[in-house]
Amino acid sequence: MKKRADHVAILMDGCTAWSNDHRVSPTSGLWASALAAASTIESAAQSGVRHLTLIPSDNFPITGSSEAGTVVAQLLRSHADVFRHLSLRVSILGELHRLPADLRSQLSQIEQSTAQELGMNLTLLLGYSGRRDLLRVARELASEVTSGQLPAQAISPALIQKRLVTAQLPGVDLIIYTGKSHRLADALTFESAYAEFAFTDCEWPDFTPAHLQAALGDFGHRERRFGKTSAQVQTASG
Repeated sequence: MKKRADHVAILMDGCTAWSNDHRVSPTSGLWASALAAASTIESAAQSGVRHLTLIPSDNFPITGSSEAGTVVAQLLRSHADVFRHLSLRVSILGELHRLPADLRSQLSQIEQSTAQELGMNLTLLLGYSGRRDLLRVARELASEVTSGQLPAQAISPALIQKRLVTAQLPGVDLIIYTGKSHRLADALTFESAYAEFAFTDCEWPDFTPAHLQAALGDFGHRERRFGKTSAQVQTASG
């Protein structure tokens, strides 16, 4: 049974709450979030994580915000040397049409410039909603069934997975939720079926490599069942 989390996703929640608690401007909260992302990315790569997916929550106003877009772009540029040293491969997924045009262009350039790197794959899910993505796939499949292009019985979990915006990513092993609400978010709605979850008591701007390492260490001691009972898992691994 795999004890290392190869694919880790982090829901970056609590940016607005952090700004309010610290009585600073939203811009300061965005920059604090960017610094948390930089240290987390570096720590994950050095820990042997193969895929790291960062998902800004609704209170990280990436869509339609030139300010938030500037923070994201400057984060990637300012840490370019570190990321290059780590051989990071950057992927941008989500409803990219919801992003400002200038940000889309900058992110596309970063994607292209790192496409041949062989280190950890860093994915940013931007302008993204897990339920909207699943709804889009359902509508596409319904249309194809109605038109006779696809028999209804051909629809399977594997086919749905291939249509999601995350299709190029492997199954997620561990999803870390920041923020103090301890609630699931509208992200990886379909993909998280057999993932392990970790919840922190800190807002995203306060998230540190120590929080990441604690979650990774806890993951290593869990029994992953993938829908089976503990006895079935023990029998299969025995």
